Amino acid sequence: MQQPASEILLQRILAYWAWSGEQLDPVTEEKALRIVAQALHQPAAERLAFCLQALQAELPGRAPLAPAGPALQRGSMHYGDY
Repeated sequence: MQQPASEILLQRILAYWAWSGEQLDPVTEEKALRIVAQALHQPAAERLAFCLQALQAELPGRAPLAPAGPALQRGSMHYGDY
């Protein structure tokens, strides 16, 4: 028996969020179910793309990371104009 499209989409959404470090609690699962319900109204070829866009929008914003090192500054070894 073939796996339903809704089940595949739900698995992928939950896996994506888990790999992103998101806590999979009942609220998050409910968001995923809502995204899948909306995706089922899309054409079959566009369902996965719709889910990816919707779930990225649902991820909370992350604080920007600090730079790995000081900013690079261009120097010269005095070989002439550049």
